[in-house]
Amino acid sequence: MKKQFLEACQRLGFEIRRKSPPFDTEVYRNYFSQDSISGKRFYNVGPGEFYHPCWTNIDYTDAFVKKHGKNTPGFINYDLFSHAPLPLESDVAEIIYTSHTIEHIDDKSVQNLFNESQRVLRKGGVMRIVTPDTDNAYAAWKRNDRSYFFWINWEMFNKDFEQQCINTPLKDASLAQIFLEDFAAAASQIALVGAEKRISDDELERLFKERSYEDALNFCTSLCTVERQRRFPGSHMNWFNESKLTRMLKEAGFSKVYKSAYMQSHVPVLRNVNFFDKTLPQVSIYMEAVKD
Repeated sequence: MKKQFLEACQRLGFEIRRKSPPFDTEVYRNYFSQDSISGKRFYNVGPGEFYHPCWTNIDYTDAFVKKHGKNTPGFINYDLFSHAPLPLESDVAEIIYTSHTIEHIDDKSVQNLFNESQRVLRKGGVMRIVTPDTDNAYAAWKRNDRSYFFWINWEMFNKDFEQQCINTPLKDASLAQIFLEDFAAAASQIALVGAEKRISDDELERLFKERSYEDALNFCTSLCTVERQRRFPGSHMNWFNESKLTRMLKEAGFSKVYKSAYMQSHVPVLRNVNFFDKTLPQVSIYMEAVKD
């Protein structure tokens, strides 16, 4: 019925579009200066096709993006792997937001992003990070909770093998390999192109029995190279939980770091889920850091 309705509208010369969400610019005016609003001093790192008139996107155009996606016009082209300074002045940014991006880069690149974010934020400015919570994924693997990894049934992971860099449908993979692929894709036996050494189900079990939790996770991600990640940037190569994020944010110079939650940011404009925290809230951890 829906298809027939759309076809009828097209025959009559009408175009059906999804209504765009309101930009809530009044909320911005209540909390931020006009200079910050007109200067778009709100920065979304790794935003994909995100657009908001008050925000500036920071993303990177590479061969993968050109082939499989696009960046919103007007973004700052920045390679997170470069470890270069963000092309922004110090003490100017109101907010830096990044969602489901840091799991795609290595620790050195993440630390540089945190360091640079602390530099460019003004006093009282906030950084909000959203990323998969590896503690929850680990617990799901240990309790044999296959439904936690709900994306394994998505068509993209059971059809577009080359783009997803897997050699078998995710729905047919073992739970151990699904867990491993979720934070250290190159180390998984189901990676189409991966590390020279792959980790079997038995080896993964043994790693977590013989090593500390963080050491086992770090061993897995140590098999993921930046070179491979540049070829397949959609893969994950890193893990995070509250402890690791807190440690890295404090190392960057943030003294006020706290765990947040879905729709519970201390910053009013970030509670608009038409624009923020939309990606996989079921498996995400939310952290915020404030510059003193």
